[in-house]
Amino acid sequence: MTITQIDIHPITFKLKNPYAIAYEFYDTAANVLVRIETASGLAGWGNAAPDAHVTGESIERTEEILATSIVPALIGRDTRNIAEIETFLQTTAPNTPAARAAIDVALYDLLGQRARLPLYQLLGGARQRILTSVTVGIASVEDGARRARELVQAGFRALKIKTGKDWKEDVERVKAIRDAIGAMMALRVDANQGYSVQEALKFIRGVKDCQIEFIEQPTPANALGDLKILRDESAIPIMADESARAANDVLNLAFNKIVDMVNVKLMKSGGILSAGEAVAVAAAGGLPVMFGCMDESRVSIAAALHLGCALPGVHYADLDGAFDIVDDVAAGGLEFKDGFLIPSDKPGLGIEVQI
Repeated sequence: MTITQIDIHPITFKLKNPYAIAYEFYDTAANVLVRIETASGLAGWGNAAPDAHVTGESIERTEEILATSIVPALIGRDTRNIAEIETFLQTTAPNTPAARAAIDVALYDLLGQRARLPLYQLLGGARQRILTSVTVGIASVEDGARRARELVQAGFRALKIKTGKDWKEDVERVKAIRDAIGAMMALRVDANQGYSVQEALKFIRGVKDCQIEFIEQPTPANALGDLKILRDESAIPIMADESARAANDVLNLAFNKIVDMVNVKLMKSGGILSAGEAVAVAAAGGLPVMFGCMDESRVSIAAALHLGCALPGVHYADLDGAFDIVDDVAAGGLEFKDGFLIPSDKPGLGIEVQI
């Protein structure tokens, strides 16, 4: 299983439904697909989806570190030695987790192919499907309700509403969406660091009757004291996202009882191995985990799904990142049915890529 070639394919995808969050407007998704080929003829695929606000890296830096520091050093290595390669990646690229994730995912794809098992079974097989939410971006009250109805009609059973720009308007939009979709639909909120403590508390009081499952990252990532105040005072569970980039962050959040839940992403953690460590730390600390994503090709969404279905410590999923990608080069890997994502039963990730 010696690595003989690694190809890097940067692609900027258009989004079918551009959307706004508290600090950004997205109409494209910059990804870097990676293909690792071995002497045996097998090839594994990985993907990086960097975001300066979440992973701390630009797409240019991701490409650069892959091309100049990572790829040349991996030629000739044994793909089965994932932990050894992970140590090298963390030393070489500590501040570019999405770049590390691309390599890591490709290695696990190869591992599953070699074992002739789908990755979720190889890594634990805790479940065969998981409910996913889908995002409703910041928009007018009317547009938010309309978009929510469209997503319900498309088969989704859980919605995540983006907020964080204006708490008063956010309350109106959340109420309108709840009215539009009925009481049975799961509803989650993600403020993307947009509120102050007082704004967050006013928003929480405003939506107290809307049956919100949890509120994700309501205050700035580095203001952990603010998160703890909200965790202690909020009637709605508080989830960390941007504050929980890696396992050591999760440890701090759990030990100091700063939040109720954490969002783990392959792109923040640096891949499957590191994300699994973060889930284990969260489970030990009593924190439920949601597996989240960026706007990503099906390659890495499938990887997150496989790991999310493998580990019992994962309770929620927000793996909608590939649904809005226009002309994704990847197919397979997962199936969407009745609001649930189902991982492929083919070996590895079970994906096919045409570039």
